[in-house]
Amino acid sequence: MQNEEKNCCVCLCVYNNECGLPDVLNNINSLTNIFDNIKILVFYDDSKDNSLLILNIYNSKYKNMEIFINPKKISLSSVENIAYARNGLLQMIRDKYSHYNYFMMMDSNEYSCIGKIEPLVLKEILERNDWDAVSFDREAGYYDYWALSYDPFIYSFFHFNNDYRHLYEIMKADFEKKLAENKSKPDELFPVYSAFNGCAIYKTNKFLNCNYSSDIDIKLFPNEIISKNQELFGSHIRNKLTDDCEHRHFHLEAIYKNDAKIRICMKSLFKKVVNPTPGLRGPC
Repeated sequence: MQNEEKNCCVCLCVYNNECGLPDVLNNINSLTNIFDNIKILVFYDDSKDNSLLILNIYNSKYKNMEIFINPKKISLSSVENIAYARNGLLQMIRDKYSHYNYFMMMDSNEYSCIGKIEPLVLKEILERNDWDAVSFDREAGYYDYWALSYDPFIYSFFHFNNDYRHLYEIMKADFEKKLAENKSKPDELFPVYSAFNGCAIYKTNKFLNCNYSSDIDIKLFPNEIISKNQELFGSHIRNKLTDDCEHRHFHLEAIYKNDAKIRICMKSLFKKVVNPTPGLRGPC
């Protein structure tokens, strides 16, 4: 594994991201000693800021970027649009870079991935073989609870009959306890059904036959875990199979089809910076 050539596509969805993009691109540049080849793939939605200019200036200097300019949004739903964008990036990999052994999804907003990246944390992950997808804790605080599924909290808290804010607090308290417990074991990877938190790395061959979707495919969920989730929340799941986090479908499908191992690294990939605290990401 250590002698294998390490090639990686770093995938960015870009829409009005001029505040975060410069730091994100600088962080990607810091990975050139970790990977033998890096190709930056961008799915760009028409923006009202200088995002495209920033991308073009970068590419004119480094020439390792491909930009797909989306002609129009497909939906009024932000989560449907982001799923469409991520699937577009996957198709770019299928078409030209399926021989790359890794790809990363990295958010380009103004908070997720703008702190200085820690390449050695990523290097440690690449040197082990007990994962197929790894996301990371975040020095500035874990925030992406909507994308997070683990035993027994597997189903979206937005899709239960009770007030999602109360259910979110139950899940958050449980996960923060698990984070604290696992800090004493920083080299162990925490097994989950789904997680993102702004950045994740994937083994290409385990995910290219999967897709992002905001629809809920109930067959991908273990029934016994849903039952436990309902019992802990004291609520039944809603009869609504749309507007879920796009990452959950992607990760659950990879488990269902390819027995993928989805993990969280308890180390932070990005240094903490003074930046806006993200709110709870959701379907609205």
